[in-house]
Amino acid sequence: MNDLLDDLNALREDAPRRLGPAVLARVGLGDLLALLESERFGPVLVAFNGRGISATGVGDPAEFERAFAARFGRPLSRIERLPVELGRALHRWDEGDERALRFDLRTLTPFGADVLDATRTIPRGEVRSYGWVAERIGRPRAVRAVGTALGHNPVPILIPCHRVVRSDGTLGQYSLGGPDVKQRFLDLEHAGPGAPGGTTTREVRRHG
Repeated sequence: MNDLLDDLNALREDAPRRLGPAVLARVGLGDLLALLESERFGPVLVAFNGRGISATGVGDPAEFERAFAARFGRPLSRIERLPVELGRALHRWDEGDERALRFDLRTLTPFGADVLDATRTIPRGEVRSYGWVAERIGRPRAVRAVGTALGHNPVPILIPCHRVVRSDGTLGQYSLGGPDVKQRFLDLEHAGPGAPGGTTTREVRRHG
């Protein structure tokens, strides 16, 4: 009997290292990280799980991982490529389908979720003011709070907080690197104050 047990134990193989992180990600207890090569924005870091995309960023993956752990407290594991289904959805988004993606925004307050949902409705190639977003969610006095919520957007670029500017047409701040990066993203979309074919300062005021 002991020989039989030894033989059975010898047949046992350890689970693939990727299995644990994949299972945690599927149930939303962990996340996976892969790189999206966007035609417009270049390399974008995308964290995701079974609920949807949870965070995005640009720059150093190690720094992104540290920030993710500090903010969400969940394990984050790198993978070589995006899953096919998610890759297709991101491709549709890159081609202009702003509603192609699902997001995991469970850590946001209801107010923050409303702000990001309103921001998703801003058409590509246009900008709106912080006041417009506040009006859109039925909180017209909460302009400053809208700016704070956008500053904590966990999925910038994909939920386009770069399309929200001040009512006087100036850019305001941006979590991925300040006004210069915000202007670069708007230029890529031909949007923003003074951009060829974009929404002008006058139009920003008209939209609110």
